[in-house]
Amino acid sequence: MRDALYSDPDLVALYDRLNAGDDDLRFYMERIGRAPRRVLDLGCGTGAFAVRLAGLSHEVIGVEPAAAMLDFARSRDGAEKVRWVHGDARVLPRGLQAEAAVMAGHAFQCLLTDADVRATLAAVRAALAPGGRLMFESRNPAVHPWRAWTPEASSRTVRDAREWWAAVSHQVLGVEGERVAFQTCYRLPDREMVSRSALRFLPLQAIDRHLRANGFADIAYFGDWDGASFGEGSPEIIVAAA
Repeated sequence: MRDALYSDPDLVALYDRLNAGDDDLRFYMERIGRAPRRVLDLGCGTGAFAVRLAGLSHEVIGVEPAAAMLDFARSRDGAEKVRWVHGDARVLPRGLQAEAAVMAGHAFQCLLTDADVRATLAAVRAALAPGGRLMFESRNPAVHPWRAWTPEASSRTVRDAREWWAAVSHQVLGVEGERVAFQTCYRLPDREMVSRSALRFLPLQAIDRHLRANGFADIAYFGDWDGASFGEGSPEIIVAAA
């Protein structure tokens, strides 16, 4: 089964617990600011960030290719304040003129080819007003974060609000260039499943080339969610580009 986390309703309901912590969302919210803006939340997932932004009077467009994730997002309290779009950046309505676009949750790493990256950046650039900023993050390949994706190091159990639980562990299947293929084992109260995924780990230099080739400039790079400058050993490559 491929990417069950985005399609199985029980796993979707556990998604926020599986990805607990909001340092990334806090980082992006601080840079978006309090003044009402039009914001694109690309790969909005279960809608937690989009609804939070909308609650601060921002005009938010949440874009998500996984239908089950979008269904969950639409069920949230406050979801009526968000404009939800099923698809990826390439289906954005013309003429949006957003002032900010965010790809949180390492969504950028789901763009597995140069063609995917180019198409996404071109679509986002077209949707941004002059001076609008794109922000996203990607794990730093120089620190080999996937080495910790072993059953022994990654095993954990999470519960949702219903006390529905899942035991979760990861295992790398292979590393080929910039791509890391891995599987996630889920043990639920009534069943077990194995979901297979792949992520791309682009170095900063490659990300920078893609951004500049697609018309982005005034690019800032950070290495962690406290806003430290990017360094070779930083865990994240966090991007803010106009």
